[in-house]
Amino acid sequence: MEPSFSARRLWYLLRGDFLAEWRVQAYFSGTTAAMLFVISLMDFIYGYVEPSMHQELYGYALFIWGIWATSRAFHPLQDRTRREAYLLLPASALEKMLARLLPVTLGLGIALPVYILALSVLVESFNLAVFGNHRPLFDPFDPGIWKLFGYYLILQSPFFLGAAWFRGFPLLKTLLALFFAHIGLALLILAMVRFAIGSFVWNPGNYDVLDFMLYGVADNIVVNLLNPDWDTQIMILYVVLILIPPVLWWIAWLRLKEAQANDGIQ
Repeated sequence: MEPSFSARRLWYLLRGDFLAEWRVQAYFSGTTAAMLFVISLMDFIYGYVEPSMHQELYGYALFIWGIWATSRAFHPLQDRTRREAYLLLPASALEKMLARLLPVTLGLGIALPVYILALSVLVESFNLAVFGNHRPLFDPFDPGIWKLFGYYLILQSPFFLGAAWFRGFPLLKTLLALFFAHIGLALLILAMVRFAIGSFVWNPGNYDVLDFMLYGVADNIVVNLLNPDWDTQIMILYVVLILIPPVLWWIAWLRLKEAQANDGIQ
């Protein structure tokens, strides 16, 4: 099979994945609905009505449901009994990657707000009929909702890569990888700061060109730390955050291509 893209093959993959996973998704949907009804009922019974409850439920469902589903995105690759059959599917690595990525990004971004809105209509209709009062309905067009979804995409991307990279327990292994990556980054920053601060007590008696260059860089780091240009720093941070998801998704695609090549699939 040529490693091209076909919308028809992608649709078949999406449909097959939905038919295979709909019971699990139905379980999470029912759990979310039950939690919303119970929490809402208890709030009205005890006289504490939180107006933003539906928005909070959306946030919890998005991150818990989304991260868990993302960590299972490549479950067939982790199952020895299904791995070969999955890799032998007549579809390219790009189509397989998109078939697993779209449901936990675009699909969840569209379906979850609609689902929470429908639940809020049902629950608040019940509250109005029984208690004579109700909360505001969930607003899927609230800018804060889509800002939260942007944060989700950033957090979701390393778990998507972990699902494609690790054979077993991808959720746990990705958490451990993120933990050690943060420790390594913190140690690197501490070493850079320590090196920079040390340049202030350096005695420039005899130095060569390399020493001058190193300590000149250190002095610049200290100056930037003491007098930062916050607009530039924030812009750089935004650019990095925006690039994180597509870069990690691209690496996951490369990992899937490697798995197919190692199994002799062209």
